[in-house]
Amino acid sequence: MKIKTVIRYILGVAVLSAMTTIVSAQSIKINTPLWLTGSPNVGFEYTLTRQVTLNADVLWMPYLFKKNEEVFRIFQGTIEARYYLDPRNYYTNDSWDGFYVGPYAMYGNFNIGLLKNDDMAQSTRRKGWGVSGGVSTGYKFAFGTRWALDLNIGLGYAHLQYDKYPLGGEYVNYPLEQKKTRKWIGPTKFGVHLVYNIFR
Repeated sequence: MKIKTVIRYILGVAVLSAMTTIVSAQSIKINTPLWLTGSPNVGFEYTLTRQVTLNADVLWMPYLFKKNEEVFRIFQGTIEARYYLDPRNYYTNDSWDGFYVGPYAMYGNFNIGLLKNDDMAQSTRRKGWGVSGGVSTGYKFAFGTRWALDLNIGLGYAHLQYDKYPLGGEYVNYPLEQKKTRKWIGPTKFGVHLVYNIFR
């Protein structure tokens, strides 16, 4: 089976799972540092059992600078299963707090090009897609029956594929290189989420 077919299948399952989570979500959250930089994002969490939840996040970075020459755009979706080791407050507000760990999968596309050394001739733009998977861990602090703070980090493997373009000029839409790849092992996600529990 080709890798593109596998990726499309995994993405389809992730999207359906995320849609189910959104429709029946029990808490909604935002990644506060990203909102402060002007990057809209939203997350949802849904209970499967007393200690297991399903979490989904969507992020959009819309930056466009200097008359369409510099660009930093990312659209990203993440699906994550969480196992809470010793959840508290579950029976009182249908929520969870405490330490958790679990697997995650991420997909996104990007279009990034920034000026290098103030020289347009040395500057390039990369446009493509990426997938990532790994293990996420974090801690959720509840304060009150409705609100919580969720600190999260994910470590895993990321695979990026992109085409490389000139940053600006006459040939801005003609690729210099195609189907370049880059691999990364290490931190691939983080969050400082402000959480609101929909149901008490």
